[in-house]
Amino acid sequence: MKKVPIAAALAAALTLSAATNLQAQEGSELDIGRFAIAGYGDVSYVETDELDKNANVESRFVPIFLFQLSEKIHIESELEFSIGPDGETETELEYADIHYFLNDNTTITAGKILLPFGQFGPNLHPSWINKLPSGPGLYGHGGNGSLAPLIPVMSDTGVNVRNSFKIGSGKLFTDFYVVSGPREEEVEEVVEGAPAEGGHGSIPEVGFESGKGDNNGDSAFGGRVAYAFLPAVEIGYSFYNGAYSNNGQLDYSASAIDFNWIGTFSSIRGEIIETSTDFLDEDDGEIDVFDRGGWYIQGSWQMRQLGKEALNPVELVLRYSKINDALGGERWTFGMNYWLEASAALKFAFEDTTLDDGDTDNRLFVQLAFGF
Repeated sequence: MKKVPIAAALAAALTLSAATNLQAQEGSELDIGRFAIAGYGDVSYVETDELDKNANVESRFVPIFLFQLSEKIHIESELEFSIGPDGETETELEYADIHYFLNDNTTITAGKILLPFGQFGPNLHPSWINKLPSGPGLYGHGGNGSLAPLIPVMSDTGVNVRNSFKIGSGKLFTDFYVVSGPREEEVEEVVEGAPAEGGHGSIPEVGFESGKGDNNGDSAFGGRVAYAFLPAVEIGYSFYNGAYSNNGQLDYSASAIDFNWIGTFSSIRGEIIETSTDFLDEDDGEIDVFDRGGWYIQGSWQMRQLGKEALNPVELVLRYSKINDALGGERWTFGMNYWLEASAALKFAFEDTTLDDGDTDNRLFVQLAFGF
């Protein structure tokens, strides 16, 4: 996501504060009960053997600002403060949007929004909710080691319409959105044979960072449709499509199936993702397609089921990620969480990655994550 200097973030906060004070001075009623701050943060120790074994300590603080303008209009924004590789403070605007509750079933959201693609991105990526210190191998989130991810946790500027309907004993959820869309970035050389049709050449890098305006005038559209078999099971389908090249001739598309089961002491969830990237084949000048796909499955178990008080805070987690293409590989992640509070956990995890070309990558994590 786009880095915003800390000075700019502070200036924006001061401007907002000044505007609020002026509004209050002019006689408007500012109800502090309508304003709330939530969020999360984490401190992580990461050790890797990628480059002669090195270790890093990472820290983040992510406040979420919530304001109820009226019963029908809510404003929401998330900022991430973190320490960069050179020790500088980095600020990212994760999302900033306004919600209009049209009725009991329909919500319209506009601004920079977190796209409802799959389960992990919109619902599970905050560190105190994510049961492991890293994201699934399919997502470029929180550092992905040597495994080339399929897709990032996406946010973009646009409009989303969300509906929920009670059907039978469950609920149907729909999200449909129009956003600025992906962009063409620097060209990345791809090994011969990587494109799905056996062609070769260079595939433009697809960027998902929202920017000022659109690079090709062609918006992206997508959505997610899910049904929840209450109270334990949810199954969803997501899609995304948009032109990413500067001339608007090359498209990027992605689709996902996600499932989530939550029991009393355990849970199982997973996603299957497929992506397609158009590229210009250098051999014949024709537009070809580079397809990538993969899946992950994750299970967790709370040891309090054993009835031993000392084990009540302990949770075991196992995740398997697989990417099926010439740039792919597989990853096992083994984790143990010790829950200090309902929203604070000390996590230990080990990742074992094996790429299809034979390379390996192991990482060790220790993370303290909290929500507030």
